[in-house]
Amino acid sequence: MSSRLSKAVILGFFTGIVGLIISVFPFGVSLDENIGLGLLFKLRGEKHISPDVAIVSIDKESSERLNLPDNPDKWPRFIHARLIENLVREGAKVIAFDVHFIEPRSSEEDQLFAEAIDKAGNVVLCEPLKAKEVPLSNKGNSSGDVHHIVKIVKPLDLFADPAAATAPFVLPRIPFKVNQYWTFQTGAGDSPTLPVVAFQLFTMEVYEEFIHLLKKVAPNQAQKLFLDRRNAGIKAGNLKGLVREIREIFEGDPRLAERMFKELENLNTLPADGKKRQRLKSLIQMYEGPSSRYINYYGPPQTITTIPYYQALQLHEGAVGEKKINLKDKAVFVGLSEILLAERKDSFYTVFSQANGIFISGVEIAATAFLNLLEGKSLKPPGLYFLIGIILLWGILLGVICRMSPIVVAVSSVVGL
Repeated sequence: MSSRLSKAVILGFFTGIVGLIISVFPFGVSLDENIGLGLLFKLRGEKHISPDVAIVSIDKESSERLNLPDNPDKWPRFIHARLIENLVREGAKVIAFDVHFIEPRSSEEDQLFAEAIDKAGNVVLCEPLKAKEVPLSNKGNSSGDVHHIVKIVKPLDLFADPAAATAPFVLPRIPFKVNQYWTFQTGAGDSPTLPVVAFQLFTMEVYEEFIHLLKKVAPNQAQKLFLDRRNAGIKAGNLKGLVREIREIFEGDPRLAERMFKELENLNTLPADGKKRQRLKSLIQMYEGPSSRYINYYGPPQTITTIPYYQALQLHEGAVGEKKINLKDKAVFVGLSEILLAERKDSFYTVFSQANGIFISGVEIAATAFLNLLEGKSLKPPGLYFLIGIILLWGILLGVICRMSPIVVAVSSVVGL
């Protein structure tokens, strides 16, 4: 019996070794992401959504009701100005456009849009990225070696200057399944992305507490930053630069976040308000974490509260007719969002994509990433030692079952596991 058990453990150990070898190859990672991660979401089902975020959808129904072109790129900009003014009246805390404004249109309409951005003071605009291939040699370059350069294309200065910030948000297109997003775009000089900049703007109410906490554990680093939010230069368009500076401080001191978390627990001078403390924790997690993170999806398309564009224009004192829509103190993301088909240019293949071609939109992924940052609940892969331990133990378990059980029980157990 002892000999049989020993052989079972040895079989299991070698099974675990095979599992470890598979897990380090792209095939193993892909298998885990596409099957394991997808299964995780489907078993878990839809997740509760924080009320702090909403989406204003540029959709076909709105284009028909407003008598506008089906292509949102051709919508007149005075309509976006009206939207901003209405969202500000309704108390929106942050307004993030996942729409590109890189070409001039009617000077009168462009001016109206720029004035609305300036008056709001809380608008974040999206920056498209363009890739360019540069030959590594001036000669014929028959080898085909090229260097890929990613260039950020800023919105028109007329819009970028009054905006609180401009930031990119790029996702891989079909056939890639979108499992991750960038917090800092590594291919574009570690530029903070749209969800990150929007989150920093959203949490400016705890900026001074954040700096106070940083000053406690790293006084020399805190001196590099503005001490209060009024001087942080938000209206001057310095928000993106502020985010970069804070990120560089965290990258230069790998244990800074750990010390800040510890200080946060010990300090009684920081807010007792649970929401503010959570936002401080989330800010620290955002700056300490990796540049690429797994997206913790909440459900299929339009799981996040979605308001058609035409209704957002009609919104008055938290209602459209009898429908109650409260946007006070919320982050509002504006972009193409409907029950999209795969051929639409801003649709993406995710774990919740359906066989009939219904995909999720880019603005929904941006809003989801923002919510992950807000709640501090991005998905994290296990650490190396935990991963090695769990795969080896799983392999030993399989080996023991296969060697010690009758064949029918063994097969049934392995399939079940």
